[in-house]
Amino acid sequence: MKILFKNAKILDLDSKEGIFKGNVVVEDDTIINVSQQIKEDNYDKVIDVNGNILMPGFVDTHCHSPMTILRGIKDDAPLDEWLFNNVIPCENKLTSEDIYWGEKLAVLEYLSAGITCIEEGYFDNEAIYRALKECNFRARIGFGPTTRDVGVDNLTYLKNESEIIKETDLIKKVCFVHSIYTTNEEQISQCVDFTAKNNIPRSIHLSETLKEVGDCTVKNNQKTPPMYLEDLGFFDRQTLCYHCVHMDKDDLQILSDYNVSVSTCPSSNIKLASGIAPIYAMQNKGINITIGTDGVASNNSLDMFKEMFLVATLSKVNIYDASVVSARDVLKMATINGAKALGFNVGEIKVGKKADIILVDINKPHYYPQTNLLSHLVYAGKSSDVYLTMVNGKILYENGEFFIGEDKETIYKKVNEIRERITK
Repeated sequence: MKILFKNAKILDLDSKEGIFKGNVVVEDDTIINVSQQIKEDNYDKVIDVNGNILMPGFVDTHCHSPMTILRGIKDDAPLDEWLFNNVIPCENKLTSEDIYWGEKLAVLEYLSAGITCIEEGYFDNEAIYRALKECNFRARIGFGPTTRDVGVDNLTYLKNESEIIKETDLIKKVCFVHSIYTTNEEQISQCVDFTAKNNIPRSIHLSETLKEVGDCTVKNNQKTPPMYLEDLGFFDRQTLCYHCVHMDKDDLQILSDYNVSVSTCPSSNIKLASGIAPIYAMQNKGINITIGTDGVASNNSLDMFKEMFLVATLSKVNIYDASVVSARDVLKMATINGAKALGFNVGEIKVGKKADIILVDINKPHYYPQTNLLSHLVYAGKSSDVYLTMVNGKILYENGEFFIGEDKETIYKKVNEIRERITK
């Protein structure tokens, strides 16, 4: 299958202008030509972009997708109350089929918002893997220790969960350790050993709240969460840390020393009043910063445009300097940096990259005058501006219609029934 996208404004964050007029050719799952001239060839499909923006799909580096079922489950509550008194009791009622349908609902939302790749962290990976595979969606799926009674020891559970996730061009695996406050030292050490032996990267929630940091320092001889994990060897291989809100310069230096990537999740952090991550300080340390939505129960949407706006604006107000963290910086976080953190060959419109592509309609009032489109994407763009989403060379969303092998009305009906049951 060979597809030509013509007459596009193509996002290129390596260039001075950031956007140029041109054409893109996709063959099967790969971008094979990016140029200002249309290459003469026989195309199976020609898509006239009509001067709109063609750009890489967003990479959402921190998700709990089945939590779409829990949207609005407990708003206006701090993290501890929200999680332990409300979210977890409902999660304990979820079946494998519930998680399957929650994952598919999330995929609909990702696609309509231009998100083409995620890092998934939840439980019941058999259901998650099945849903993502059926939808032809790109993801790095996390497996790791659980507080649930699974009837086997932690190492056996890790091995079993790891084997569920079959790696393909679209699917990778990562050892997801939820946090230092839900996982004990022995479990973390077992994860470190298991991933080292099996060449698997690691992820964890880290320094999300002041309570997490305070409890860690009290219990571990004044060690902060990054110091505690460093002593356990957690950062010795490719690692992605979520949130990283409460970090001092020594904590950031540890992440920098080990080339740890960070997934900042501003909507979740401000909604739960956890705080504002020190993005500018991370930039100064050379840390690879990416963007995540977190789960819908704490966001309450899967919208990278909203997250980009907040990363930029909260960073400015956090240090009272409007000049820091530019629109270009933030677009890189949402695309190139995310792809680097998850290890997928996506995130750019370049020859040889996998064809994860979105089209953004800029023929709308909030994009005029069209003088600084990088700025407009971050500060004025909306997820509803996305009208086509391609993953791995396949169009999965176009003009309100989804092509994931499942009718959206069926998904809506299923999740409504699930929510009603688990909240009785």
